[in-house]
Formats: sequence, structure tokens, C-alpha cells
Amino acid sequence: MSATEYVESKFDGFINDLFDLLAQPSISATSEGISECIDLVGQLCRDYGFDTVEIIETPGQPSVIAHAYVGGDPDNEAPTSLIYGHYDVQPVAPQEWTTPPFSPTIREGPDGDKRIYARGAGDNKGQWFAHLCAVLALRETDGLPTNVTLLLEGEEESGSPNLEHTVRERSDELMADLTYVADGPIDSSGRPHILMGARGMCYVEVNARGANRDLHSGNYGGPIPNPAWELVRIFDSMKDEDGRITIEGFYDDVRPIKELDRDILDAMPFDSDAVKTELDVDGFAAGAGENYLEKLLYFPTLNIAGFTSGYGGEGMKTIIPSKAQAKLDMRLVADQDPNDVFEKFKNHVESHASKTVDLSVEKLGMMRPQRTPLDHPIREPILAAVATGWSTDPILKPTLGGSLPTAVFADQLDIPCVTVPYANSDENNHSPDENLSLACFRNGILTTTELLRRLAESEIV
Repeated sequence: MSATEYVESKFDGFINDLFDLLAQPSISATSEGISECIDLVGQLCRDYGFDTVEIIETPGQPSVIAHAYVGGDPDNEAPTSLIYGHYDVQPVAPQEWTTPPFSPTIREGPDGDKRIYARGAGDNKGQWFAHLCAVLALRETDGLPTNVTLLLEGEEESGSPNLEHTVRERSDELMADLTYVADGPIDSSGRPHILMGARGMCYVEVNARGANRDLHSGNYGGPIPNPAWELVRIFDSMKDEDGRITIEGFYDDVRPIKELDRDILDAMPFDSDAVKTELDVDGFAAGAGENYLEKLLYFPTLNIAGFTSGYGGEGMKTIIPSKAQAKLDMRLVADQDPNDVFEKFKNHVESHASKTVDLSVEKLGMMRPQRTPLDHPIREPILAAVATGWSTDPILKPTLGGSLPTAVFADQLDIPCVTVPYANSDENNHSPDENLSLACFRNGILTTTELLRRLAESEIV
């Protein structure tokens, strides 16, 4: 029996075990169900062919490191794949779900396909569980061709604050030839993605304080400073009329777009009219980059994620607010440093402040960008594996528009990092009715089995 035949024969059993995993809450923000989920994850790793499983304590939620060795021999000389995922999930609002978020169920999706509905189905339990199924399928048939190290963290949904420390402290046992991540959705066309990187992020909060209380805008209007206007004025100074960010030095470290990158951009399918129709917008924002995909994949952003001040209820309330708060995220690209970008942002705020309002700038979170070169030899076995697993040609992309902590592995281990999403494009991750297509789950398992085979046969490791 081949590994593919084994997957088909055991697929219902895989689904049942995935249901057990999805039924167990594991919300990192509140710690709900974390300890119970850790125990379940450890047992699943052992049941699915891993030779060793260790729980790694951190200042926050624990991580799991599991090893599956070729022939059960830790001293073998086969290549090693480091597979990263996370067992924690986003909080839920049960009243908005069609079925309870931790009661996994299979029902028909919008396209008539069968899907698993549950929190964590696509983000990220279903995706990393596909790797376990692949390891077991190979163990039970042709044999595991490469070593597999599995690292699961429990704080990805909270910004991965302890991942870098874990990887640095355990770098010897995590050393591998490739870091492989299955996270995020495939393309809306149904074709899979191969993402050679991820954008980083710097998330900041700016607070402005004026008078010691809200004031009557008639009795005090004019001489008393308004903190909301202070922030509006400062933020307006951060972009020019062409949409480019004017914070001094903001673009200094942005990696130039090479000819190969432009070839890849030209090959990417993109329907601008379809995007405008879906989002009900008349056009796209100005800014650095010649087109939509360049803006999304090769240039950083400055986004106001939230702005709070004064009165926002029904009717009228004529006040000068005493406080204003804004939260901003900056998506960063190779080779920007989030700490450097934060200092430049903070300096800009301070240099443009009027001094009539008290201002504070705080960094709430950061993640470094990562990009494996598009011509890295690791891409060929991955392209072939994904094409086999999904029975269609994948879309190669230089980076993910969002952020993943893949830079930790590139920086600490100095190895290539590649992300291949295994979830459907409408997985509803972070939203009610999160789901995972059964077809995507199956294709993900087959992709991992094929990747491990091709990595073993490759001459690049």
C-alpha cells in the first residue's frame, strides 16, 4: 500500500482525531483549555509516529517539540524538516456561530463542498495536524524518508512573545534543512500558494491628553487644545499627497525589487475589478508601489487601526474631549527592523507635537519580516510537491501580505523558510464559523508526504 492509499483508507479516522483536537479549547489570550490541549497534543504526536515529545515551559503558554526520526534513529544522516504550527486559537463569540465553536461538525460549505466547522479548524490545528497524518502514513507504508521536527507554540494568536527565546535556547535540536509552515488560506481561484516570506509588523499606540476633563466646546472652544485634532494633525504629516510615508528614513531599508521578482509578479493572477466589486470600493489607495501587488508584497504600510476620542453616541454632545487614543500597525518588508521603525515613528511624533497636549507613544507588539530568495534551490522540490498534492500548479509568491513569525527561524537557525497554506480561501479564520474544507485537508496531507519524499531525494541538502 502506498502512502496515498493509506491516507484514503484512514481518512475518516484522521477526521475523528482532528475532531477531538478541535473540541478542546486552547485560547492563549485567556489560557482556557491550554493545559488539557497540551496533553492531547502530546498524545497525538506519539500516536502518529513521533519518537519523542517534550513540553517546553515558557513565561507564557508552553510549546511542544516532537521528533520523528528516520528508522527511529536520532543519529541518522537524512535531511530534517522543521515544521512550525500553533495549537492556540482565537477567542470566540459563541452566539454568532451557526454551531458551537468547540463542537466540530461537518456540513456543506458555500460551494457545496464538505467542510469542518470549528474554532481552530483552519487556524491552525487542522493545518499542522495534516503533517502528523503524513508522518503516520509514511511510517506505515514506505517508511519516513526524512527526519521531522515539529514545533508547536501556544501564543501565536497573542503575538508569539516567547517563540524567539524558545528557538534560540533549543537551536541545536531545532536545526534543520528547511522550516516549513502550513498556515493561512489558498488563493480564491482554488490554486495553492507557495509563500517565500512574510511581512513583519510594528504595532503602536499613541495617547494624547489635553484638559483634565471633557469641556464645553462653547465655553472653552478656541483657547483649549483638542487632543483629537493633535493626533489628526500629526498623522496627516506622516503621508504626502501621493500616499508615500514621510517618516524620515522609513523606506531606507526596503529591499529593492529585482528582475526575477517582477517576473513572478507578472505571473500572479489578479483581477482588480473583482477585488473592487467584492470590497465595494471604487479604487485603490495611493502610495509606494506601481500596482496592487507591489504595494501588498514589496512595500511597507502605515495603517490607522483604531481611533477613539470624545463622543460617538446618538445625537449631539458638544465637547472638547480630554483624551484621544489611536492604534496603528505598520506592515514591514525585508529588510526593515521593527525596533528601528518604531524609533523613527516615535521621533516623528515628537518632532511634530505642538507641546500643548501630553503625548505618549508605546510599542505593543512587533514581528520581523522574512523573505527567502525566490531563486533559492529549495523552491523546486516544494513546487513539485505542492503541484502533486493539489493536482494543479501552485502560485509562487515572494511573501505573505500578513505576518508570521518565520523570521525567528531564518534569524536564529539561518535556514530557508517557506509557507504553504492548506486552508480554503474562505476559512473565516479569526471569525465565526471558521472552517476547513475536507478536500484542502486531504490535499495538505498528500502535499506533506510528497514534500518529505522529495526533500530526501533532493541534492540541495
